[in-house]
Amino acid sequence: MEVPSGQIFNKLDLELLPLMTKYKFIEWRDSPFTLKSGISTHIYVFGREDITDHPDLEWLIGRKTAISIQENSLPEDKQPCLIGIPTAGTAIAQAASMVSYAENIRVNECFICHRVMKEVLKTHGIHPTWVNGFPQPEFHTYWDLDNVVTDGTSKLDAKYKLGESGYPVLDMPSLIFVDRQQGGIQLMKQRGFTQIVVAYRLLDLTFAFGELGLWPKRAVKAVEEEIKAHQIV
Repeated sequence: MEVPSGQIFNKLDLELLPLMTKYKFIEWRDSPFTLKSGISTHIYVFGREDITDHPDLEWLIGRKTAISIQENSLPEDKQPCLIGIPTAGTAIAQAASMVSYAENIRVNECFICHRVMKEVLKTHGIHPTWVNGFPQPEFHTYWDLDNVVTDGTSKLDAKYKLGESGYPVLDMPSLIFVDRQQGGIQLMKQRGFTQIVVAYRLLDLTFAFGELGLWPKRAVKAVEEEIKAHQIV
């Protein structure tokens, strides 16, 4: 299926989309609510218990992520090590690592691994840093990863914390599972993110939901209008 951006949704995508709607990974609500960015919206990208409660969805999201990392890595890259931005990015990073091993999805002969980033900095123990594990750039190419981007603020905050913990943030690529297409990617680039990989764009997903009969066409049209009306840049 060809979607508005020109991307072609393949068998994996068409397996994943019904589960996204079934478990409300992406949900339309008639009553608006406010995002962290301050934007009022009817559509929300989750990526928390909707993933971890449902291993069928989690596995396919992991596969999509692992393949995206594989397709966008460079020949000189070392073993990819994903650091999910908490909380939603953590489960996606772990799922990608597990699928990489189970399905033999490798990057330069290496399986994809991951590390856990903390929500709160510990003041005790032997790891008083934001990530469980000290940076080893001689062995790893680190990626930061998140479920969604709106204005990119949480990504900038995570980048600061990773740098504070010694990670090579200037060289770290980023993977965004869903871009809300409201200007967040452009803002990330303006703030120094140099390599950003997007697995899905929101308008592509909602278009496909409509074509597959997973969402009513009125909801698809409403998403298009909302995104146009709430551009950040």
